[in-house]
Amino acid sequence: MKPLKLTISAFGSYADTQTIDFTKLGANGLYLITGETGSGKTTIFDAISYALFGQASGTSRNRYRMLRSDYAEGRVKTFVNLDFAVGDSPYNITRTIIPHIARTGEVSYTDSTALTLSDKTTLGRDSEVKSKIAEIVGLDREQFAQIVMIAQNDFLRFLQSGTDDRVKILRRIFGTGALKYFQESLKSRAKDLNGELDICRRDFERREIDPYKREEQFTEWEAQIKIDKAALSEADKNLGVYEKQKTDIAAQTAVAEELSKKFSDLDTTLASLAGHSAKADEMKLLGERRARGEIALRRVKPLADKASETGRRYVMAQSELVTAKTNAETAFAETEAAKKAFAELLSPAEKQAAFDKLKQEWEQETARLKRLTSLQTNRDDITEKLKELDTLQTELSEILKSIAGLPSLADTQTSFEKLKQEHEKAENLLTKLTALQADYAAIVKAQADLGKLQAEFETLNTDYAALNAGYEAMNERFLRGQAGLLARTLQSGEPCPVCGSAEHPAPACPAGDDISEGKLKKGKDAADKARGKRDAKTSECSDLIGRVETLSKRFLADLSEFVPDAALETAEALLSGALAAAQSAVKTLTAKKAADEEALSELTAHWDSVTKKRDELTPKCTELKSSADTLIKRFMADFAEFAPDAAWDNAGKRLAETFAAAKAKTKELTSRKEADERTLAELIKSRETAAKRNADADAAHKAALALVTERERREREQIKLRDEAQSAYSEALQSHNFADKAEYIAALVTEDELTKIIKQLAGYEKEGERLDAEIKRLRAETSDKAKPDLEKLADEAESLDAAISELRVKRDEVKSRLEQTELVRKELLHSAERFAKLEKQYAAVKQLSDTANGRLDFETYAQTAYFERVLSAANSRLKFMSQNRYALLRKTEIDDARRRSGLELEVLDAYTGKPRSANSLSGGESFMASLSLALGLSDVVQQSAGGIRIDAMFIDEGFGSLDAEVLELAVRTLSDMTGGGRVIGIISHVAELRERIDKQIQVEKTTAGSRIRIVA
Repeated sequence: MKPLKLTISAFGSYADTQTIDFTKLGANGLYLITGETGSGKTTIFDAISYALFGQASGTSRNRYRMLRSDYAEGRVKTFVNLDFAVGDSPYNITRTIIPHIARTGEVSYTDSTALTLSDKTTLGRDSEVKSKIAEIVGLDREQFAQIVMIAQNDFLRFLQSGTDDRVKILRRIFGTGALKYFQESLKSRAKDLNGELDICRRDFERREIDPYKREEQFTEWEAQIKIDKAALSEADKNLGVYEKQKTDIAAQTAVAEELSKKFSDLDTTLASLAGHSAKADEMKLLGERRARGEIALRRVKPLADKASETGRRYVMAQSELVTAKTNAETAFAETEAAKKAFAELLSPAEKQAAFDKLKQEWEQETARLKRLTSLQTNRDDITEKLKELDTLQTELSEILKSIAGLPSLADTQTSFEKLKQEHEKAENLLTKLTALQADYAAIVKAQADLGKLQAEFETLNTDYAALNAGYEAMNERFLRGQAGLLARTLQSGEPCPVCGSAEHPAPACPAGDDISEGKLKKGKDAADKARGKRDAKTSECSDLIGRVETLSKRFLADLSEFVPDAALETAEALLSGALAAAQSAVKTLTAKKAADEEALSELTAHWDSVTKKRDELTPKCTELKSSADTLIKRFMADFAEFAPDAAWDNAGKRLAETFAAAKAKTKELTSRKEADERTLAELIKSRETAAKRNADADAAHKAALALVTERERREREQIKLRDEAQSAYSEALQSHNFADKAEYIAALVTEDELTKIIKQLAGYEKEGERLDAEIKRLRAETSDKAKPDLEKLADEAESLDAAISELRVKRDEVKSRLEQTELVRKELLHSAERFAKLEKQYAAVKQLSDTANGRLDFETYAQTAYFERVLSAANSRLKFMSQNRYALLRKTEIDDARRRSGLELEVLDAYTGKPRSANSLSGGESFMASLSLALGLSDVVQQSAGGIRIDAMFIDEGFGSLDAEVLELAVRTLSDMTGGGRVIGIISHVAELRERIDKQIQVEKTTAGSRIRIVA
């Protein structure tokens, strides 16, 4: 890849459009990018990286807001346009940063992309451009930053970092993350399995049981469960008998309690009847009070109340008559005074006529000014709407252009879903193959263990055979010795104590060696012990043979899903190949899925944003334009009343002139009208006040006279009503035998009291009837019956309850123990099964994890191969620049066993013949080493990326630390790399480089943004 021409606008340090024609610098060789600090030299790199990959060369400058120039004016577009070539094929790419201003004032950014291929085909969808650039250039953004754009400070850190930091850097460059993931997966799996084992162990520990002696406990529990079930059955049987007895006693007690209650109720009812009869005299007096009180309340009280009310009304009528006469005299005096005041006032007729004429003129001019004011307001509203319409139409146009350039969201979503399914299948396959690999490792280990056990068995069998043979020989000699001893005691003619014969033709002879019973027992014990060891080893071998056969059958059955007709002998090679292919597929699909997912998310958000904005703006623009046209038409029709020949363009000026004239005339008329209005108002107000006073006084006098007449009539009526009511009240007292008012008051009761007395008398009579009936019933039910003994029945029930309670406590204890034992046994049986399974799984995974995560872990081991290649390529440059003094070496000795190692770096100094730390190099030496390391890494990454050809490189700063001689060697090294059409750009402000390198891109910093000039 080689840049041909770069055009940037409002980007970084550059306010306006700047163009760099790289072809003017020649087809190959070195060129210098020079300028003051902060002028924008590195921005050129950022622009190239942003054009190709949508990201700047440095991670700190990747936000759109930071990429747009602070010097640029508001409407200047921010874009980068790059012409570049790969081989003989030319390409062009343009990226534009688009700002979006929300109503809140916040600014967000998106970008649009257009890639023109060598056949003039144009791609605009971001995902298409991204994949096509990776295909054309052959590198992703991270590799591009390591190979094409080398930042010396980054590689100085790489030179001086430790294994952990280098592992992270090389992981990103060479993609060894899958190995790291494999290690972590094994470690995580081993940790998870151990955690699950701990859970199982805690299940047993919580019950204070050794998990390795669980079978003994299970046997003990089974015996206890059998005993408790028998005891529980016997207790349930006895409880049934007791419960039946309890039911019988309860039935007897219920009958007895009912009869006893009837005897008690009879005694209680007889006592109640006696008390009821004692209240007869009291009830008689209460009946008399009821009769007397009812007459007073119903017959006399209504007449007494009426007599009292008519007397009160008569007194009130007398008082009202006196007040009415006084008011009539006061009203007559006011009427005379009002007539005199009204006669003294003048008529306002002439003043009113002049004011009416002036007011009519003022109203006409005021209405005219109001219409002009409304017209002026309408015109201002129309102007604001037109401004708003122009702004919205401009924004809508930009949105529509942006939408036209977006790729299809549905196609992108469909592609991503297919990729997700493919990735999920690949991961499932990798998981299964990884598990198979662990199973195979377990089989290999079990076979190795079996070989060891069989060898141990052979040794033990040999030992046993030797010890048993020795024992048999010793036993035979012992028996012979015992027979010889017995033969010494035989006497001819006496029976043998063994065979009973009296003849002894060939008695046994002594064995000749002395073997005691203790020695014989030791020999037998040794042989038995050896046989026990041999038999135990036989059992171990048998168990392991069965386990190996089981694991092998299961492994081959699982493997046949991927490799049909596979045999155990070829399984390792077949499985390794399938696993490597699956890992490669998962790695590729994972990276692609992450990239596509990010692209889909960005595209979805962009589509949602722009379509939402479009849908908001389109109806607003239509509605606003229609409203503005209608308002203009209405305004011109209304303004024609004042300026018939006016047009919209000059209507504002004409309206302002007409409005000013109308406003002045209205002001003058208003002043005159207000003065005349005040004078007339005062006169009218005085006439109205006097007329109203006269009318009010006359009306009040007439009303007062009418009221006096009415009050006199009412007084006469009240006297008559009072006398009639008093007479009726007196007659009622006499006719109902009340001697006087005091006797009537004493007999009088309230409605509530009367109701209460009636209710009390009725209740007394009803209660007597109830008691008589209840006594008759109870005497009938208890006749010819004896009172039962409840205490005896209670004692019998209490004894039975105690027996049941005691039996239930014992039964509950047995049942609780049985349930607890069964529950614990069930839980721990499950835990035991899981514990055995997990132990096998953990042993296999732990061994594999310990191997992959050792001090030199799997990923670091793989990276050492890349690192050795990088050092080899780097040393070819470093030896030249250091005049064969320095060479970079990978350190193999371990300084700290607690830290990861394998990628430690040291420098071999030819002057001393000894290696030393890279951190001990001076500033210039460190630059030479880091530049060599960067170039070496660039070489290896190019080779790893498929042998691609890079025709351009850029190196950022670092030359200021070199002396003249080393600077000459560094420049010569870089010059040697520019053959075959390669160009190398150096960013530096070092004066010696400006003098040495003729081809330059000069960056000039100004207060209005930087500018670029090419010197070829």
